[in-house]
Amino acid sequence: MMCCGACVIVGIESEAEKEDGRDDDSPEGALIEILPPAEPERLHNAQLALVVAQVQFPAILSIQADQALLARFQDRIRNKYPYLFLGQQFGFNIGPQGVEQPQQASSRLYQFADAEREWMVTLTANSIALETRDYTDYEDFSERLLRILASAQDVYKIPNRQRLGLRYVNEIRHPNANSPEDWTSLINPQLLGILANRDLSPLIASSFQETSIRLDNGRLTLRHGHFAQGTTVAPSPGEPPKDGGPFYLLDLDAYDEEVTDLDAHTLDGLLESYNNTMFQLLRWGVQEELFKYLKGDE
Repeated sequence: MMCCGACVIVGIESEAEKEDGRDDDSPEGALIEILPPAEPERLHNAQLALVVAQVQFPAILSIQADQALLARFQDRIRNKYPYLFLGQQFGFNIGPQGVEQPQQASSRLYQFADAEREWMVTLTANSIALETRDYTDYEDFSERLLRILASAQDVYKIPNRQRLGLRYVNEIRHPNANSPEDWTSLINPQLLGILANRDLSPLIASSFQETSIRLDNGRLTLRHGHFAQGTTVAPSPGEPPKDGGPFYLLDLDAYDEEVTDLDAHTLDGLLESYNNTMFQLLRWGVQEELFKYLKGDE
């Protein structure tokens, strides 16, 4: 990930941390205590461009080489993701102009999608991910993810995970926000930084910052800023990039890089804690007018 603004490391540590620097994996374990509490709730006008969860594990060559196992895995998930696409794995950077094109492919990947390509499972030799552009709520997303992981673990005998991540990419567009200075009444001034300066904000074409936050049970990367156009999300295969006009990016990416067993119960609890924490950050980051808009109250 390319950092095109200020990159800040913020330490958030509990007094009750264990010797290894972690608290428990309960949903409360990852909450940022210095911020106001916020209980997750349905946002009927959510501005989510993409939601993705990924599990990385030690490379399994049979994912690339054994077509019989691949067919068995496909059969397990075919009812929800009937379409198979073959491709190459790329890395993307997010910059001021949106997604920057990758230089070269790194490995083969298999993508299983629904008819609209709004839900997609991506399988590579060392990772499996679920992404959606049609997110409704955390319960539906986590249930789908756990079923996919159970199928992959059964077919490929995945022994452990090396990384677990959950990411919400909010591209917030508001009818009253057409220029940088318009965000001052919608986004928390502590988050806006230089955009909150009414003298300078009319001169700003774009603004992007990246902050890394230590949690009791992992880390969270917050990428945010004003973009005049485009999108930060790579389009679905075969689709052109979308451009809905000016937006404020709130890209919340929580992850854990502890090598541990791929246990469904532990994983579910950790993902729920990340979901709670990221909603807490979202609620802190937007002002009341914008939160009502996201809820669908206005």
